[in-house]
Amino acid sequence: MSFDAKSIQAALQKANRPELARILSKVWNISLSEYSSDLWKRPHLPPPLEAELRKAFETEFCRIGFTEEQTQRYLAILERTRVLQTATHLTASEGPTFLALHHLALLGMPQGETYFVGSYSGVPFANSAWSGCLNFSNRIELESVISPQAPAFYELKRADNDRARDSSDRRISLIPGKMRDVRVFKSRIPLKMADLMPYFSEPILEISPKAKTGDDFTKWASNFCNNQLGIIFPSRSIIYFDLNEVISNYLELVISNSNHPIYQLFFNDAVRNSVFSVFPSDTPLFTVNVDYKNKMRQESVVLNKDELQCQNYRLKLTPENLINEIKSGALCPGLLLGFTVLNLVNGFVCFGSFEQVEYLAGFKQKWLKLDLLDNEIVQKSNTSAFTSGRCVDESGEGIHPLDLMFGVKMRLNENQTVGELMAPLLSRLLK
Repeated sequence: MSFDAKSIQAALQKANRPELARILSKVWNISLSEYSSDLWKRPHLPPPLEAELRKAFETEFCRIGFTEEQTQRYLAILERTRVLQTATHLTASEGPTFLALHHLALLGMPQGETYFVGSYSGVPFANSAWSGCLNFSNRIELESVISPQAPAFYELKRADNDRARDSSDRRISLIPGKMRDVRVFKSRIPLKMADLMPYFSEPILEISPKAKTGDDFTKWASNFCNNQLGIIFPSRSIIYFDLNEVISNYLELVISNSNHPIYQLFFNDAVRNSVFSVFPSDTPLFTVNVDYKNKMRQESVVLNKDELQCQNYRLKLTPENLINEIKSGALCPGLLLGFTVLNLVNGFVCFGSFEQVEYLAGFKQKWLKLDLLDNEIVQKSNTSAFTSGRCVDESGEGIHPLDLMFGVKMRLNENQTVGELMAPLLSRLLK
């Protein structure tokens, strides 16, 4: 199936993706290198970075292992460029779509800059990116990835054979089945993962941090993906971090300030009522892990008068209660809070996927109807920094980052057009 810019616009409009239709109709035939260079341009100076957000990034960079000197250097770059890649979920290893968007974003990154990847952890492990798995393709035999001496290898082999009948995508789960619906944010390395890691082959062990039961999974995953992409793009400075950790750190600080818009949203009745006269009343603000039928699962939390609630969670809303639940990790900030803070308050350009460009444009439109935020900053915010696609071979089969660790060759073509990179995703987008 072939598309030109006009037909893809009509098809995406019909699929209820109006913002993506608008963006792709303009850039469909543009080369990746030209489009990527445009992504990094800043027509407006960003607003001053909030001290609370700078501190929130500092806390996260220290958590994932940077020295104080490294942290301060990266903070200075981040404050100056105000560019983040926010299209990815936090995963043990990434897939062909994430590889494509990194390729696209890095093509136009100016020399000497750093690529900051803020991965979203407010998802269950069994999300579409399979966060609890090492993901690869059927170009690689299972025995090349992990030794047959690994614990319960026969179960891994059976699952691999079952999957091979339906898909060319392969994966090795690092988590037990009971963690499938558990939220990635604040998760811990399970015994299964710690037991399996010594049996992986050298290409994986060479880039893997130590995996000890009970250690922070998100720190391990951020560093693993960072090391992996660093090998694929060796001339680029790349940093992965947990985006939800940053926003959580930030909320702890601003909820203590009664003059801050976020405080006003939660604790000023008039402000809260005005906001939710524009935003749907069931807009999720946080997620929680809850025990449901003896299994942990993630649920979305909404604000109802002076209470945060979902099916299996209630919190009486006071500043102290809210700060304590955020600090404990019980509450993980959702999309509205996170992207309002980054994009519409602090002027970050958030490179994003086909879903992000739709909801970011909606957030912007709604905030402009209110007077809680600085409308000049909101008006100038870039909600259209689209990065997506899919890396495939000549036969159309997806190429995973891990494939490249095992010797699969991929020609990254900067003269390819945006439309050509996007074409393998169209069947999914036009449903």
